[in-house]
Amino acid sequence: MTKTKEGYTVNGTEAKAPLFCSFRLLLAFLAFLGFFLCYAQRNGLSVSIVCMVDPSADNLTSSDSNTDPVISRNIPESCKKHTDQNDRTESQVLFWPKTTRGTILGSFYWGYALTQIPSSVAVNILGPKRFLAILILVSSAATLLVPLVSNLHPAAVILLRIVAGAAQGGLWPTIFRFWATWAPASERTTLLSFPSSGPSMGTIVSYMMGGFFCEFSFSSAMPFILRFGWTYFFYVLGGLGILWSIFWLFLASDTPVLNKHISDNERDYIQACKAAEKIQDTRTKTPWVPMLRSQGFWCIVVSMFFCDFGLYAIWTVIPQYMDEVLLFTNKENGIYSALPQIGSFIVVMLSGGLADLIIKKKYLKRVNTRKLFHGVGTLAPAICLLLMSFLDCESRRLAVTLLFVGVALNGFMMSGGYVVNVGDFSGVHSGVVFGVCNTISSIGGFCAPYITGFITKNKTAGEWKLALMLYAASFLISAVAFSLLARGETEPWARDDVHDEKINYDVDANKELMEIKASTVVPQSQVA
Repeated sequence: MTKTKEGYTVNGTEAKAPLFCSFRLLLAFLAFLGFFLCYAQRNGLSVSIVCMVDPSADNLTSSDSNTDPVISRNIPESCKKHTDQNDRTESQVLFWPKTTRGTILGSFYWGYALTQIPSSVAVNILGPKRFLAILILVSSAATLLVPLVSNLHPAAVILLRIVAGAAQGGLWPTIFRFWATWAPASERTTLLSFPSSGPSMGTIVSYMMGGFFCEFSFSSAMPFILRFGWTYFFYVLGGLGILWSIFWLFLASDTPVLNKHISDNERDYIQACKAAEKIQDTRTKTPWVPMLRSQGFWCIVVSMFFCDFGLYAIWTVIPQYMDEVLLFTNKENGIYSALPQIGSFIVVMLSGGLADLIIKKKYLKRVNTRKLFHGVGTLAPAICLLLMSFLDCESRRLAVTLLFVGVALNGFMMSGGYVVNVGDFSGVHSGVVFGVCNTISSIGGFCAPYITGFITKNKTAGEWKLALMLYAASFLISAVAFSLLARGETEPWARDDVHDEKINYDVDANKELMEIKASTVVPQSQVA
């Protein structure tokens, strides 16, 4: 096999398959839709819970119920007109106090933290095609059932959220495994940018949908599970997720060799690209001790934990900030909470190919490109959140603008920062590395809403100032850690130079790796 200017030549025949209009691009779009639905299911509750819960639930648990809440929160006189817009609506029927809401919002990450590592093992047994379909099917079913149990007891909702979190805990390890056999190294960032942009777009639509579904209710003669608009929000997201699982099972496959829909030319091209990469056999045992000692691994642990803490806070509690400090109505809350995610989606889609171009043209080394993208993606929200902490409802448009800029520029981290860097240094073990690191970072997922609920129990601007500063500091720590520790090339424990030499001089060796027996589907991976 030799490489030409535009493609690869295998046994004298050129293998060339542009990414545009390719089947792998179709699968990337389908993966985007799957992540879109999952993150809509995950984060949509942050907005819908505002219109589900009776505001008086907080007063029932207050130690000083005779205090005027408007005065105790020190709302400026010019903003008091906005409080009249936030009167209780017919759909706000659940009595969940602030601490209970924090527990419900954080419970998703209890399950999410439990399944990261087991999922990276299970995907090797079931294969990424079937396993991803199962994950999204379970998450969607749990979402569909939320309205049915919400009026029973908060514990029932917490249990469903744990189940949904446990299912979604396997998303990233599975998608890393899937693209290990489908994505040529030169297209890795571009193809991964599709599922990486799913979280932003899913959050965007769920925020806007949540605000829209809050606006209507039906006759009291209707059953509880059909009476309020927010119940249909869960039904739509759950139902679409179930349909997605069916389409994925029909179109996807664990490897290009096993796919019935891909063209022969594209299949040959992907195989040729894989033959040129330095890879270990996917059945290689995980080198736990060298991995846990490696600099790249601990870089991801630290930078992911602190970055995700800030992101989880933005996803789960910012709608409450908009309600309690900026005093937006439910409809405005959904729109303005979604705007920053729109910016993030655009940046992720535009910057994914940019990172590949910078590396390909050798403007920067791979590791320096990752540091640049991660630095922009973490320092921007840190600065914007810090500035937001000094604003109140009198400057609420400026606060939304700062949030938009910070979250939009965070898209650089998703498209070229730590998310992609995992595959740079860990090769075939990228799923395990990401699973372990994401398990640790998930702690921030259930801590962020609980800590925020504790800090902001009186809903004052001063309390929220402290919370926003905490989020800003978290992003800053992530930026510093990644700039000092990031690695851009395959580390020794993830390489197999003897195996690699066999592949370089024996084209058929690559086919032996790709042609996996149907009874034992074990996907392979790539390294930088």
